[in-house]
Amino acid sequence: MMLPMIDPVDDLTRPLPVATASPIRMQFSSPERLHTVLLMQDLFEQWIIVQAWGGKNDTRGGAKTRPFDNLEAGLAALQGIAAKHQKQGYTLVA
Repeated sequence: MMLPMIDPVDDLTRPLPVATASPIRMQFSSPERLHTVLLMQDLFEQWIIVQAWGGKNDTRGGAKTRPFDNLEAGLAALQGIAAKHQKQGYTLVA
């Protein structure tokens, strides 16, 4: 989707790219940990996976972002992450 944007330098209207795909979100839980995974497009329309994790009863946690060439590669990675977490005893909660 392209939204019009007026360039203040020359007053011309130019298209502004806007990613419109809704993020795919999965949240996993274990008795002591939470892990959230998002597959989405960034502002440059690059597909990325954002992973965030943390403890339910402590402040340990972290996050990381990985880029992908296309949606299909991101979906494959998302399926791999889900399989890994379920194998480790996490429950899919959202």
